[in-house]
Amino acid sequence: MHNLIGMAEHCLYPATMKNKATTVDIGLQLRAIRQQKGLTLRQVEINSGGDWKAVVVGSYERNDRSLSLRKAISLANFYEVPLEHLLGLSESKAADRRSLILDLRLLNRLRASGPLFEQVSNFAHIICAKRRDWNGEVLSLRQEDLLPLALISHSSEEQLRENLLNEGVLLRS
Repeated sequence: MHNLIGMAEHCLYPATMKNKATTVDIGLQLRAIRQQKGLTLRQVEINSGGDWKAVVVGSYERNDRSLSLRKAISLANFYEVPLEHLLGLSESKAADRRSLILDLRLLNRLRASGPLFEQVSNFAHIICAKRRDWNGEVLSLRQEDLLPLALISHSSEEQLRENLLNEGVLLRS
């Protein structure tokens, strides 16, 4: 199995990632998350029904034991935190926190021109409804909203951004 850090770099963040987490950083982050949840190592073992042994979680936190990607995902699910947060990588995306501005008027006109615009339009309408934002002209999204949009439109984040920019739907990226 690939090294966890290498997997995180290639899967979660492309080569442009500037601040790479070390295994020591990940261990410290694991401990911080557990403590924020108000759990002792023993409580982790009890609350997980024995799936997470106290000695194992402690050794991950101390960096005495390698954490596989599968175990990291499982532990993130147990703690109910995003994997990138568990891996201590979410702060390295600070430069990507810019907002995206979608032109909803143009998006609605392009809706019938293909499945991409229909899917993006549906997504935008769900966000508007959730926010109770009915102005209907523009929609501000977070940078991380590109991933679910890319997944539902069966494209990469880069392809989606390029398609939306080329059609004028994406006003600011």
